[in-house]
Amino acid sequence: MDGKRLMKELGEALGFSLEMSDQNTCAVIFDQDEVVFEQHEEQLYIMTDLGPSAGRSDAHARLLEANCLGAQSGQACIGLDAQREVFTLHRILDGELSYAEFEKILTLFIRAARYWKEWLSLPVPVKTTAPAAAPHGIQC
Repeated sequence: MDGKRLMKELGEALGFSLEMSDQNTCAVIFDQDEVVFEQHEEQLYIMTDLGPSAGRSDAHARLLEANCLGAQSGQACIGLDAQREVFTLHRILDGELSYAEFEKILTLFIRAARYWKEWLSLPVPVKTTAPAAAPHGIQC
């Protein structure tokens, strides 16, 4: 995987110069969505934060369901960064890709990230409790 080439071609497609840093990383903001690219040997990681996880245990089951086989995550992986308390989305690319293939994968990744960011920004559902039962012997 040649992340440097892909970043250069992505920059050209966006109309500006784009390069990997000396640490083999690059961050690009698409509208308001930051996507981080990181080259590790032959793999290119694509990563973004989806939103805060603190107080969102209500979201865990839904995000796990979405994550199953990448069905609702754009073939990416939804995760939890417990140290930073954020939900994340990442995809690892391996092998050679044409720029056109890379762009399709990146577009799908960004669409999935935007969907889950929006979903996580919705108000947390309020759990309602059933009305307390009347004390024994009292009829309502």
